[in-house]
Amino acid sequence: MLFTLRISIPDRPGTLGSVATAFGEGGANILTLDVVDNQSGVAVDDLLVEAPEGMRSALEIATRLVPGLVVEELRPLEAFQDLMSPLELAAALSEARHQRCVMDTLVERLPEALRSDWCVVLSAGEGEVDVLGSSLGAPSLAGVKPSWLPLEGVRRLPLASWMPPSWTAGPAARDGQGKFELAAAPVFGVSTAALIGRRKGPQYRNSELKEFGLLARVATSSQSAIQLGSAS
Repeated sequence: MLFTLRISIPDRPGTLGSVATAFGEGGANILTLDVVDNQSGVAVDDLLVEAPEGMRSALEIATRLVPGLVVEELRPLEAFQDLMSPLELAAALSEARHQRCVMDTLVERLPEALRSDWCVVLSAGEGEVDVLGSSLGAPSLAGVKPSWLPLEGVRRLPLASWMPPSWTAGPAARDGQGKFELAAAPVFGVSTAALIGRRKGPQYRNSELKEFGLLARVATSSQSAIQLGSAS
């Protein structure tokens, strides 16, 4: 069985090797590793791990043997999934041949490229927002009036009054956390934004926000090129 993990560990020589050794003792094998962030003496990595008997034993051993190890996210993959990378998504957006294709590609593939659960593209209108596109499983934004639109640049979105009650209810809200980790980036203009969310997932790191902003820019450029081609 395959799992994706996001871990944070002290940025010291040999620490990642200790994690791999501990996982091995627990019957798990690290297949791939991507560095997400590295600051203030802490490294954040995304791992693809093969663990035929599950991750419980591997995590117990790693937690015991690797001081400072924090598992920020753990998700099982029932079968190997060839997920689209940010670079592959940028290529797909640039190759789109009509505006609807740009929108559909963005909302459908952005979640997997940025390890998110859903994506919605919305536009600030008079009163409530207009939802221009949404991925499968995206929550309803009916009645939402986001105070952060128009948007000048990519940003994380903290718990706020504009969110639907279902996003902010429960014990987590009392600790300043919502149902989702959220981030938004302007796309197709400052009054339109792509909103992505992780259900109780790890916070979007600066490197992910940078990728998000760049992908939004590629989508915007691709749509502009299509509009110019149609007008000529």
